[in-house]
Amino acid sequence: MTTSQISTLAGRGLSHAIKLKRWVGPGKPVTAKGVLKPSQLPAAAAALGVQVPAKVRTAADVPPIHWPWVAAEAAGLIEVGAAKAVACEVDGDPAQLWLTGLDAVLAAESHDRDRRGACTLCRAVLTAAADEAPLESVGDIVEEYEDAGTAYKSFRQTGQLPVEEAVALLTSFGALDGKKRLTPLGRWAHERFEARAPESVTPDLPAPELLARLAPLPEDEAWRLALRWFGDRRPVYGAAQLLYAAEYAAPVERVAAVDVVAGFGEEALPAWRNCLRHKNLRPHAMAALKSWGEGRGVDGAQRRWLITEYALAARARRGLEDAFHYVRDSGGLAVLEDSDHSGARELHRALTAANFRVRVQQLKISRTTGEWWRVLVPAGTTLGALHEIVRILAGHRGDELHEFEVDGARYSDPFHGLAEHRDEHEIRLSKVFPRPGNGLSYAYDLAQPWEYRITCEKLLEPDPGVRYPACVSVTDPELDRRLARLRMPQPWA
Repeated sequence: MTTSQISTLAGRGLSHAIKLKRWVGPGKPVTAKGVLKPSQLPAAAAALGVQVPAKVRTAADVPPIHWPWVAAEAAGLIEVGAAKAVACEVDGDPAQLWLTGLDAVLAAESHDRDRRGACTLCRAVLTAAADEAPLESVGDIVEEYEDAGTAYKSFRQTGQLPVEEAVALLTSFGALDGKKRLTPLGRWAHERFEARAPESVTPDLPAPELLARLAPLPEDEAWRLALRWFGDRRPVYGAAQLLYAAEYAAPVERVAAVDVVAGFGEEALPAWRNCLRHKNLRPHAMAALKSWGEGRGVDGAQRRWLITEYALAARARRGLEDAFHYVRDSGGLAVLEDSDHSGARELHRALTAANFRVRVQQLKISRTTGEWWRVLVPAGTTLGALHEIVRILAGHRGDELHEFEVDGARYSDPFHGLAEHRDEHEIRLSKVFPRPGNGLSYAYDLAQPWEYRITCEKLLEPDPGVRYPACVSVTDPELDRRLARLRMPQPWA
């Protein structure tokens, strides 16, 4: 099917999320956990044309309402605040919005550490439907997967594979029809699920196809898949193949290739030198070689080109808002205005039209010893920057191993090379704390850890009279000076 046909079908697959958006309108009250208050469920059910039980503990227990609610929030159709949710206008490909919404629901219905279980199970259900096999075969299909065990930790866990729940979810999204058969949208989704599967990557896979599979993944997952592809190849030869394919790829695929090749360190230097003659890879190569003491590095024009490149990759991976924060952190829209990257003009137009606003989060940082601080931080702050803030507040003088834990996923500085930890510089507080009440754990010096709990108390509008980050629980000029040295972009700028 054509891209436009898939987009049309995806719009229909999001119909319940869109109906919820219209019903939410200027605002509907929510609980501290960001779901509809039980008193709102009858009206929401009427808007969607679904039934709800007579007694409901929480909206999260009513899948026909909770699933489109989660999808609508993830796709940007609604924004959930501290006390209410409001409808939002969103500009994007309906197919990508549909997949984003589905992924969010699958993550919410997964209870394994990496939040993959529901995705693994739904992949097997789609495979059975694609093969016109009975649903009884789903268990056998799951057992062929590397992450088979996660499928049992999904939906309402009973010790058995919750196949019927997976079927209900896929049907509600339009991937299966009323007779549990694969729809054209479901076939498209199945292709995407297979492309993201760990065992789908072999050394025989063409390099351009590998890049397409690596592009949407977090860096740690991309690295594991890339190692499958490298197989017995010498790193320098595999790097040369990957970078050659990247020269003619989309920015997000090129950045994925650059990240993988960078992981091989000095062994890949000959491949980087070879890239100096390529137009799109030359700035990447000059930056990489400079880090090893070779060459003069990038000039101003190349720096602006790279900022645009990485912003486009951020948009493709995590959405337009993340691209906005990246550009803002790197000098603002003026960087795009002066960039000669082919994607700069369109990205500038999209960011200007989106008119994002930066809010401020009030965080409470508590140590297990009882000491605590209250700090105001722009919502675009990364976990990496939050680490520096905590280090200053707590008076930690070194830069020991540290980690954040957010909903079972762990983040740290990739420089430390901690296994199964994601990059703390690639996730922002706006994603970690989408609403007040959310919290995370932080540990500093993993040998003898100082343990902290960080909670988002409020979302605030920025104050032009305040320089952020700002500690509001302690009056200490020296502390203020040390926080000011972080030179973070100000939300009111």
